Amino acid sequence: MTEKHLLSHGERLVLDGSSLTCDQLVAAVTHKSDVVLVEGGRDRIIRGRQVVEDVVANGTEGYGITTGVGSQKDFKVATENVQDYNRRLARAHATHAGGEVLPKSRVRAALIILANEFSHGLSGVSEPLVQLILDQINGAEMPEISSYGTVGAADLIPMSQIANWLQNLPAAQAHGIPGPKETLSLINTNAVTLAAGAEALVEARALLDLANLSAAFALEAFRGNLNAISVPVNRAHQRGGQAQASAEIRRLLRGSKLWEEGEARRIQDPLSFRCVSQIHGAVQELLDRATGVWDEELNSVTDNPIVDTEAQCVRSHGNMDSTRMTLSIDGLRQALAKALDIAGERLHKQQWREFSDLPTGFADENSPLGGVQFLNLGHLASSLITSIKIWAAPSLLLSVGQLADGVEDTASHALHSVADFERMLEAARLVLTIEIIVSVWAIQKRKLPVETLGEGLRDYALKIAPLLPIGREGLEVFSIEPIADILREGCSG
Repeated sequence: MTEKHLLSHGERLVLDGSSLTCDQLVAAVTHKSDVVLVEGGRDRIIRGRQVVEDVVANGTEGYGITTGVGSQKDFKVATENVQDYNRRLARAHATHAGGEVLPKSRVRAALIILANEFSHGLSGVSEPLVQLILDQINGAEMPEISSYGTVGAADLIPMSQIANWLQNLPAAQAHGIPGPKETLSLINTNAVTLAAGAEALVEARALLDLANLSAAFALEAFRGNLNAISVPVNRAHQRGGQAQASAEIRRLLRGSKLWEEGEARRIQDPLSFRCVSQIHGAVQELLDRATGVWDEELNSVTDNPIVDTEAQCVRSHGNMDSTRMTLSIDGLRQALAKALDIAGERLHKQQWREFSDLPTGFADENSPLGGVQFLNLGHLASSLITSIKIWAAPSLLLSVGQLADGVEDTASHALHSVADFERMLEAARLVLTIEIIVSVWAIQKRKLPVETLGEGLRDYALKIAPLLPIGREGLEVFSIEPIADILREGCSG
């Protein structure tokens, strides 16, 4: 297996079928890196293609090669009609329904995943088709592709639209593409789901950095008890994620006056402060697990059937099932929702006199004006957290009913899980931005000098504090977007 590494700007991506990662995929799409096939990949493709050609020549029964697909699996395709059948198969599955289309970068990522899958030589597609895909990755404007049409057992409709686009290119016509099985190989893949999930997982890593920063700010502003994130506390439990989250928050709070005896206001804080490393640690562990699942799936073959070059036959299977993908994202969404739920608790506790010892809502004394609550930031955060909880509901066990005349009687809804995850990520970023605004506001109310804050917080505090309308509340409409931009740049992964 090729050693995995991060792809730098200008570096080409070599597809070998075994070492593609989420980070490399996202970097390749972001930097528009050239994509090439590993040496030896073409030989594997050619050997796999020969098996398909032999199945057709011998009239052997092969699903989607000499037969129809889905509910039409028992009907044979005449040899003279193979190319027409493959063209019509792509067009028939490429139904447009309007609505949202995929970002062009995601279409390119799906093509990269497809080429990586084909490099195994197990799909039985022709070498000219793989080269056609590489040529489009490296030089073509991506087509508009629907974001609809997958239930988690191959991304049939969007991949059929991609297949139809490829097959109508002049180079495809010149090479007789599509040949036997080539449409089925192009559409029977989870490439769109994998592309979307890879982007979301890379973004989630940056979001977790922001969540740890937000927690550190909250502890600083609340004058929280740092025993909860101390090394001795973390030695008492075998939780790798918790230890990692605590270490990161301690790093951000290095040099803070809050570490000194008597600085913490309470012997024990509310659970939303005290349990932050445990909950963020759970997110970290599930994020690592989901990324591992995704990296494995990026290098797997879901195309059905696969070719067996040793036995010179094709074998039907269910590798397109996305249960493990959905499970990994379902769990991660719930963990993230829990982390945002306690962020909401903390930002309200900051404004609650009984907990913070600060004026309620940070308002001016004996005045109906002023403060965070006057700007309704708490309502905005609560609304976003409500949406996040709705989007956290698991997708795996949603019923799909009976498709393809009962042949397709189960599905895993991976793309639905990823789509809800993406919605959560943007809302989560806004919630954490609001919590940091509230914390910086509290720091200003407490008149804490910047040099007494944790070293990892000081630059952010210096940039954010002047943007807060303290003493000017209601004179202009306040926007959190400039602050969100500062935090996005600082926690960009």
